Amino acid sequence: MKRVILLLSILLCTAAGAQQRFSCSFKMVDNVTGKTVAEGKGFVQDDCYRLETDWMKVYCNGKDRWIYSPGSDELVIENNDVSFLKDISVSKAADGTALVTYDTYTITLTGIKEVAEAWSATFFIIDPESFGEDTIITDLRK
Repeated sequence: MKRVILLLSILLCTAAGAQQRFSCSFKMVDNVTGKTVAEGKGFVQDDCYRLETDWMKVYCNGKDRWIYSPGSDELVIENNDVSFLKDISVSKAADGTALVTYDTYTITLTGIKEVAEAWSATFFIIDPESFGEDTIITDLRK
């Protein structure tokens, strides 16, 4: 599932195209099974993003990525690797939706709304100190 969230976060940012700051809803489908694997809300500002689903939150400040799973109360911090962007295909429809494909996944972005006022830098960061002592925190940054 971590791979799905990683793909989703990078694909969402790639779909931004010329838009530098926007919010949207997204739905990610596995084309092999036809099942929805993730859906929620996304926020993108330049190379920063924030994704929210019912089961996971992903924040990225462009350099580092924080993945928090409330169900397991676990936070993973890692470098933001974008090395596979060359294999992504993005198309935009006249109705303002965007379709992103990578490997066997398709992500549909809807309700794309440009945001005039910038979010603060803290909007794209999860502070590990804000969690209780029972939260499992794994820092994989190099």
